[in-house]
Amino acid sequence: MTSPHETVAPLQAAATEMLRQRAQARLERFFQQAPSPICILDGPEFVYELVNPAYQRLFPGRHLLGKPLLAALPELADQAIPGILRQVYETGETFEGRELLVPLAPADNGQVEDMYFNFTYQARYNEDNHIDGILVFANDVTDQVLSRQAVERINRDLEARVAERTQQVRAAQADAEAQRKRLHDLLMQAPALICYFEGPEHVFRLVNPLYQQLVGDRHIQGLPISQAMPELTGQPIFGLLDEVYRTGKSFYANEMLVQLDHANTGTLGNNYYNFVYQATRNGAGDIDGILVFAFEVTTQVVSRQKLEKSEQHLQMLNQQLVAINTEVWAANAEIQSMNEALAKLPPLTPVASAPSNPPLTAHD
Repeated sequence: MTSPHETVAPLQAAATEMLRQRAQARLERFFQQAPSPICILDGPEFVYELVNPAYQRLFPGRHLLGKPLLAALPELADQAIPGILRQVYETGETFEGRELLVPLAPADNGQVEDMYFNFTYQARYNEDNHIDGILVFANDVTDQVLSRQAVERINRDLEARVAERTQQVRAAQADAEAQRKRLHDLLMQAPALICYFEGPEHVFRLVNPLYQQLVGDRHIQGLPISQAMPELTGQPIFGLLDEVYRTGKSFYANEMLVQLDHANTGTLGNNYYNFVYQATRNGAGDIDGILVFAFEVTTQVVSRQKLEKSEQHLQMLNQQLVAINTEVWAANAEIQSMNEALAKLPPLTPVASAPSNPPLTAHD
């Protein structure tokens, strides 16, 4: 008679086998339905033991199952993949790769293409706890990598253009600064009195050495002209500057008298200048200052005035000489007339002389 234990044991074994088969079936369904490429490589030759549809879609038209890796994908022979698999198979250490470049030919005898994968190589152990294969979990990230690389190329191109443009701007700024310095040096060395006024208060922003000599060692840089040169009050200068700043119309002066305290002693000098007031404009076209170019012509004016006085004196002397000459000419004419009249008179008849008185005699 069969014991209860002998009856239950086969049933338990059958139930266990059924559960194992169900679990294996569920695992196989998982592999088959997984959206990511999965395969199992068996033994040291890495024979394709299982390939899910997602993995097979990477290689349409290529037969993989039952083939060693390098027989199925010979293009991997010179790549790093076989070496990585051997390392995992020998050490049991899991390998995780991110965006690894794997040149593959999707079809037999097809053209090799650069493909990128995120994948995990994990050792598979048998019942004796020995490695007998490798589980491969892969994810094709080629589109993402190529898109990112395209963006990176665009960014690098943009960065290169920005760097080039920045270099051009810096070069332009350096050139502009060099030109500004050259212009500044020219203005400082020019044989003319030059200054630049800023704003409606006409603040001195640039003063070359010759202009500074107008007021000696007096500090005028950064000051409004009304404060820097108060002795100009009552003279036309302030009004002329205001008019040029208001209208933008240049003003030209010729031999204008300007009285300044050159030595800062309280004594005003009489000096004459030729100058121009030229309005300057900002980027928006608004007047923002006045540029002044001036030349002192005091020596020429004083010399001309002296010459004019000498000419006036000479003219007066000439007029006097003409008057004297006129008088002399009139006198000469009168004398000549008298001479002519005398010449026309008849000659004079001689008058007989009276007899001389006889000497007195004694009888007289």
